[in-house]
Amino acid sequence: MRKFRLPRQNANVLWFFLAALIVLFIPTILLVEKVLHYTHGIFMYPFDDTFIHLTIADNLLKGNWGINPNEFASASSSILYTLILALFRFFSKTALVPFIANCFAAIGIIISLHFWLKKHLNNYKAHIGIFFLVVLFTPLPLMIISGMEHSFQCLFSFLFIFYFSDWLEQSNKSESLAVPAKILFFAILVSTIRYEGLFLIATACLLLLVYKKVFSAIVLGVLSVIPLLIFGFISLRHGNYFLPNSVLVKSGTFGYSNPLQVAYEIVFDRLVYARNGMAALATQRLLIVIPLLYIFFRRHLRPSYFFILVFLFSATVLQLSFASTGYMYRYEAYLFFCFMIILPLIFYKYGRLVFSSVDSVVSKLAVLIIVFFLFFPVILRSVTALDKTPQACINIFDQQYQMAKFAKQNYDQQTVALNDIGAVGYYTNSQIIDLWGLANAEVTKSKKEHFWTPAFLDSLCKSNKVKLAIVYDSWFSDSLTKKWDKAATWEIQNNVICGDSIISFYAMDSLSKNLVQQQLKLFQPQLPKSVVVKYF
Repeated sequence: MRKFRLPRQNANVLWFFLAALIVLFIPTILLVEKVLHYTHGIFMYPFDDTFIHLTIADNLLKGNWGINPNEFASASSSILYTLILALFRFFSKTALVPFIANCFAAIGIIISLHFWLKKHLNNYKAHIGIFFLVVLFTPLPLMIISGMEHSFQCLFSFLFIFYFSDWLEQSNKSESLAVPAKILFFAILVSTIRYEGLFLIATACLLLLVYKKVFSAIVLGVLSVIPLLIFGFISLRHGNYFLPNSVLVKSGTFGYSNPLQVAYEIVFDRLVYARNGMAALATQRLLIVIPLLYIFFRRHLRPSYFFILVFLFSATVLQLSFASTGYMYRYEAYLFFCFMIILPLIFYKYGRLVFSSVDSVVSKLAVLIIVFFLFFPVILRSVTALDKTPQACINIFDQQYQMAKFAKQNYDQQTVALNDIGAVGYYTNSQIIDLWGLANAEVTKSKKEHFWTPAFLDSLCKSNKVKLAIVYDSWFSDSLTKKWDKAATWEIQNNVICGDSIISFYAMDSLSKNLVQQQLKLFQPQLPKSVVVKYF
């Protein structure tokens, strides 16, 4: 009897998918298992922001975009991801929805990467090697566990950058003018998943203009921004700003009125000095590595690979200048994701041609030392990110999740003031006053127009009949918190992600302080043993 055998090509594809699933999901499962062991089976994310997306998605299904069911608030920096979660929430109300959505995105990454690499590289072992580097250096397990939009951002950025670059190479040979509908669709995805996608759109339009494809540049640019324009006008109509509150509040230059101050912030604090530590330093390294990669391989590079390097260099400059890095290494993840595809591909295809010209052993050793020096922050970024992931989830469980449990039990139908709104917004029916400005346009406006003062915040709380404030003291002036009565503090251990290891509970007046303390004391046995409680 003849044994059934898969054709060699099909067997290679099968082995690639099997290896990719193992490389991606085994580390993810191990990280999740470590967290579940601590939380006694409660799945937890490493960011409070994940719960913000969930809350807005749930409220969207009820007819409102915001943290509070009756108040429009542009608190999400990803329009498309909130819509994706709302779609998933039709089928399930579990808190696992963001994790599940990111697992789907990860499978989409595997499939998309396979189809693109198949066109550029025949060696399936090399495919697996490239995917391993992508998983490690993004790092993808963190993006999946985070439950945020960054897995989708990595996927959509890859699809747009790499397929646009392939098309531009071919169109220059055939003098084709029209951008394919597929690439226009990718452009809409990349611009709506995060506003940083506009960096990629701007670069694509510039490349089109360089090659005198003016009409294509206009079509691409206009279609990409139409969804953002629609959302911006809806936001303005509801009394918010054109850009989401989260984009404005988290911008390092938000509220600056002096252009020189903005220029100084961009040039020195962002492009020169690594203000956000290892994440910024690793991202800055791309500004050196990408030009060097082009210089060494320029005689051999296909035009499409050159275009990809242009995309990544341009996006790196713009990301460092106008957006964020750090905060558990997620904001710049899409850059490293795409870079770790093109870098090993170029080395695999052209490395022997280039380095065969390096004759002496000393010269080769010098090249290796330089490469290691340039890449060390990138390696350290990845290792640190994966190492911190379980502890970040534990931090959120110890602080944000416990805050939500306490508020649910004692203030479920009342108004509370917070500066971290995600878990409380998702797990309770409390009316939330966001003192930091993501969920309340009035607070965002106070920051923009420079009247975000203790007097303003205190007045806002009193006018909204706030019953309890849970805040980081380090985020606010003493002249605000002294207006209230501190009841207690909770302190978590080994904090790697929360805005502060200590949260403070405030009653709005001395009359209600005893009640708040009594509630906290009754709740204290439910806290993890590592949380240190102090009463005042």
